[in-house]
Amino acid sequence: MTPARLTIFYCIAEVLAMTSFSSFPALTPYFFDHWGLSGTEAGWINGAFFFGFTTFGLLSTTLTDRVDARRIVLFGNVVAVIGAYGFAFHADDFSSALPWRFISGAAMACTYMPGLKMLTDRLPEAAQSRAIAFYTACFSTGSAVSFLLIGQVNTWIGPDAALISAALGPPLALILMLVVSSPKAHHSPRSWRQLLNLKPVLINRKTMGYVGAYFCHSWELMAMRSFVVAFLTFAQSKSGAPVWMDVSIIAAVVIFMGLPSSVLGNELSLRIGRQRAISLIMLTAFAISAVLGFSAELPFVLVALLAILYGVFVTADSSSITSGAIASAPLELKGSTMAVHSFIGFSGAMVGPVAAGFVLDSTGGHESVSAWGLTYLSMGAIAIFGPLALRLTR
Repeated sequence: MTPARLTIFYCIAEVLAMTSFSSFPALTPYFFDHWGLSGTEAGWINGAFFFGFTTFGLLSTTLTDRVDARRIVLFGNVVAVIGAYGFAFHADDFSSALPWRFISGAAMACTYMPGLKMLTDRLPEAAQSRAIAFYTACFSTGSAVSFLLIGQVNTWIGPDAALISAALGPPLALILMLVVSSPKAHHSPRSWRQLLNLKPVLINRKTMGYVGAYFCHSWELMAMRSFVVAFLTFAQSKSGAPVWMDVSIIAAVVIFMGLPSSVLGNELSLRIGRQRAISLIMLTAFAISAVLGFSAELPFVLVALLAILYGVFVTADSSSITSGAIASAPLELKGSTMAVHSFIGFSGAMVGPVAAGFVLDSTGGHESVSAWGLTYLSMGAIAIFGPLALRLTR
């Protein structure tokens, strides 16, 4: 199978495995009303997902230096079905939602980065850079498809059916991986004793510069995605938006823009240099965040356009950062490097939604324009530290 075709199949499997990604954030307005949640509680539920991703990501991705990543990806898709089913049928308040979102996050930890390792293990080195760019960009596609699926099923059938629909993708991803992939033996597996020895990665100055930037990127990105539906719903109510402007579709577009922007961001990096491109993108995203949250009372068309523009820049640095981290690692440490990159990066994803929810509550709540303005400003402000982290890569 050609590298291009293999990359396409793996990207499709990645998207299918993520249908439960937005089970909570796509329905946040519903949970605000029916569960009586505060912004901070909503942040914690979103954070629980990324806590599961972070804790299991370290182990699952490190294991790919010892065992075939295919086995971990197949296991992750099974766990994804369990997490989606449990949230749909057994979560009915703040406390009962936390463990099921944690399980869904753990499932994604076993499919996302191990899936990337599974792909790169089966590609020639010359084809890996662009394959990495497309695969990481498809994280945005998977997120967007999840938001669109759950949002539209909610609109036409209701929230219960929307939550059940989240479990449809992982079984299809499992079947696809069984069909298009085959087991692959490790040529130089790390010993079990050395498997969790992450010191060689942590002392690699160049790698850790990209990891630090990824922490900032993930904080901002996942905070934005956690509250994008709630913010757009609020803005729509303030401006009397036309009926045809469906919030779930707009949110899906905001998130889907991460696919072309991440790929184009990687191409920009190849032209002007990774560090320069990433710094330019992060600072531009911060500037947009300083405007977007305060725009809720403007005509909804303008709010939607600003949100889409923010979606472009908040994701444009993703593949450049990940490609830089992987390229900085020796062959025998690529799995461990992905594990550290994922663990520290998605620690930011875990903290970001909680911090955003806290800012939202402490500045006026989800019915206040100024509160949303300060919340988005707090999301974007973390990006200022990304260029500082990148100084380590020089």
